[in-house]
Amino acid sequence: MTRTYTEITTSIDNGVGTITFSRYERRNALSLELFADLSDCLDDWAADDDVACVVLTGGEEIFCAGLDLKLQSMFTNQERRDAYSAACLRAYGTLLDYVKPTIAAVGGPALGGGCDIAVFCDIRIGAENVIMGFPQIKMGLTPYFSPLWKIVGLSQAKLLTFSGDRIDAAEASRIGLLDRLVPTGTVVAEATRLARSIAETTTASAVNNKEMARRSTAMDPISALTYETLAYREVIWHADVIERIGAAYKRITK
Repeated sequence: MTRTYTEITTSIDNGVGTITFSRYERRNALSLELFADLSDCLDDWAADDDVACVVLTGGEEIFCAGLDLKLQSMFTNQERRDAYSAACLRAYGTLLDYVKPTIAAVGGPALGGGCDIAVFCDIRIGAENVIMGFPQIKMGLTPYFSPLWKIVGLSQAKLLTFSGDRIDAAEASRIGLLDRLVPTGTVVAEATRLARSIAETTTASAVNNKEMARRSTAMDPISALTYETLAYREVIWHADVIERIGAAYKRITK
């Protein structure tokens, strides 16, 4: 199925699906249309064997400035609030439990809902021009706290969400909000390089490993050990896995 999007551009290359926010005139601010485009694309790629890993980005200069204030000004209308809540639940819920690995390539500001999108991804690659935070706190709004504290820890999550203060790339990297820090202007290339490395494991392997990451973290240690052992036993006899093991063995014994 080929869709036409208005708020994002997309591409698939060598197992990597790239979603680029394209509301540059609004600093890639979140609209209902952008949420819908993002969710639709992720839903389509979930079942697409040509996509093993997904990169989300706004480009090198602006990741996402957060919720469009023009949309926020309409929230006195109950229907608009309901529509926004539904859009958030769909988009963030899809990212939170997505079947394939996701990488946020963060260049420039990632604020409010933009920071949330990065947090809901599996991996965050950031450039040195990054600014991250939840400025909506200053306006009396609330954050998504649960996924954040699991990444940066309780104390750092409280610092960010109680104050609404913004942090630069060095601080985001120090507290673990960014997994890798790269020079400005190279974040999309670095995220793509990592995504291709994941895609090289094959789509099936990427999905299996993402499933393990989704499920094991909610288990007690013995349950996780049992589940992960059974998962290993399930894949080790597959023909393509045996072929790849054999090829690797030949390389190291030459």
